[in-house]
Amino acid sequence: MIMENLTDDQLLNFLDGNTTEAERDKVNKLNGLNPEVKKRVEELQAVHFFLQNQNKIEQPSKTFTEKVMAGLHARPSFTLLSPKNGLLLLVGLMVASGLAIMLVSAGSFDQWHTFFRLGQVPLKNNLVKLPTSIPFDLKLTVKIFVMINVVIGFVLLDRTILRPIFQKRAGRFS
Repeated sequence: MIMENLTDDQLLNFLDGNTTEAERDKVNKLNGLNPEVKKRVEELQAVHFFLQNQNKIEQPSKTFTEKVMAGLHARPSFTLLSPKNGLLLLVGLMVASGLAIMLVSAGSFDQWHTFFRLGQVPLKNNLVKLPTSIPFDLKLTVKIFVMINVVIGFVLLDRTILRPIFQKRAGRFS
């Protein structure tokens, strides 16, 4: 109720020392009587202290507005890879995929079948039923590796070669 008589502006003027003697006495009196006023004065004192101890207020550069206005019409670049690095990565993926395909077609992985024996796993739990073994085929694993490389290769091809070409072409016609 007493807080309605004081505004934040009055309290800030009091903290800044821009009040008359009568206003200062009024704030001091209400500050001693009302815990709500006391709490608000303490909050504003903390903010006031923080703002007074700021060494320097950051100022934007003199050409800030011009830079922002010039950047409004620039096309955003969403490429994460530079064309050079993307091209090197694409070549590396092609070499790895080519070697894997040559090894699969030569039959290097035909005899690589094994089973992971789970019978000796020291897990004694009636809630989880584990199979006794899990088959593992290295040829299938290499084929999946090649497919993942091809998908990644297409993404890299798009990002490093095709997208810049089509962006340049779209820029010429707009």
